[in-house]
Amino acid sequence: MQKLKNIAVSHAGTDWCAQGASTDTRKPLQDMLFFAIKGERFDGHTFAADAVRQGAAGVVLNKSLEHLAGGFSGKTAVFSVPDTVQSLGALAHALRERYKPAVITVTGSNGKTTTKEMLYTLLSESFRCGKTQGNLNNLIGLPLSILNMEQDTQVWVLELGTSRYGELASLAGIASPDIGVLTNIGRAHLEFFKDLQGVARAKSEMFSAMTQQGTAVMNADDPFVMEIANRFKGRVITAGFSGHAQLRILSYNLTDKGMDFRILYEGEERSFSTPVSGRHYLYDMALSMLCARHLQVGWDAIRSACERFTVFKGRGNSTFYKNNITVVDDTYNANPDSMQGGFQSAIERYGAERIVAVIGDMLELGEQTAQQHFDLGLYLAGQGINKFILMGRFSDNTFEGIRSSGKKQIYAFQAGDIQSAVRELVSLSKDGAVIYIKGSRSMKLEQVLSGYDSIMRSKDA
Repeated sequence: MQKLKNIAVSHAGTDWCAQGASTDTRKPLQDMLFFAIKGERFDGHTFAADAVRQGAAGVVLNKSLEHLAGGFSGKTAVFSVPDTVQSLGALAHALRERYKPAVITVTGSNGKTTTKEMLYTLLSESFRCGKTQGNLNNLIGLPLSILNMEQDTQVWVLELGTSRYGELASLAGIASPDIGVLTNIGRAHLEFFKDLQGVARAKSEMFSAMTQQGTAVMNADDPFVMEIANRFKGRVITAGFSGHAQLRILSYNLTDKGMDFRILYEGEERSFSTPVSGRHYLYDMALSMLCARHLQVGWDAIRSACERFTVFKGRGNSTFYKNNITVVDDTYNANPDSMQGGFQSAIERYGAERIVAVIGDMLELGEQTAQQHFDLGLYLAGQGINKFILMGRFSDNTFEGIRSSGKKQIYAFQAGDIQSAVRELVSLSKDGAVIYIKGSRSMKLEQVLSGYDSIMRSKDA
């Protein structure tokens, strides 16, 4: 916590220390440093006194808002700063500079969290690793993850997200990455970035904080990624299906247990198996494997990690019911590219005719929202899916896309609420049905799955 030494402090002895950092009084705060952050809905300054009562080692307050914190002078260390969010980031960067771990940052329009988790699994075979928790990848979540790392951690695997220009530059400035992984450039946050060129411009900011001694791990199949790679001054290594990729994916086979795949690296072919299933996951796996090899992780350790890696809830995991009914839960989030990739993998594995597509709105697409939903409906119907449940404000656009496909015998139901979606889903659950459900996070489509699960399990009882 040396970064705070020049800030006005009350009641902080020379032996003062904290065990970590927090912004949330709903979580244990004993011996933690509490940062009072003013958000859209709540102001952390109004909870500072509660943090002190819970045993916080100190509180960090914005000078202009410290009057909201209440009187607790003399009870704990009080740090008064111009901007608590900036101070949170500065302190995290100071910790990074003090302990000097190997820092890997991961960004991209799709696959960030899966790649981060895969990397963590791979590298934990050989190093003491830390990672960002969940998807805490913004200017508050990233510093908190760093400040709560164990001091003896050798490698940090950090996810960086962005929804506006300049954010990734700030995040990368905090993390100072040694290795930067870029999964892809896709149609995400178009409300802010307008087009793919804008997305690429934003994602390229991560590499601005890297020196010529750094390494960029890049998706060889994405032309926007490779444009960024060509401008990077440090070392670039690539993975993908492309013949020029340094780690080349040769083939894959979807199985009942997940997926088998083969790669070519440094002139040698190698085979692997993993419980995850889908072509889009191969990029996450390949980039992670390439990064692990760059850090000298052995092939046996990589193979072991691949075999035990599983995706988190809401990211394509499956639940099985009687009569060979499968539910694929991909409710965590959605954009046009992840929609197409997810459904294409489901079609490849199960066949389009078995799929019941439950589709929620894709948000933050700006002026392209209506067109992107229309295009999605047109695409999925064109791929042979013929049963749809649509939810959200833009379901009309998706419906029009489906209808414009010209395909016959398509059933598309627009659900006005969770209950009607559940009822319709139960009625479409014929023998062998595969229910694939996906939409943006704020659609909360997991509530559809919860209602459906309750009914199906009561039937099975």
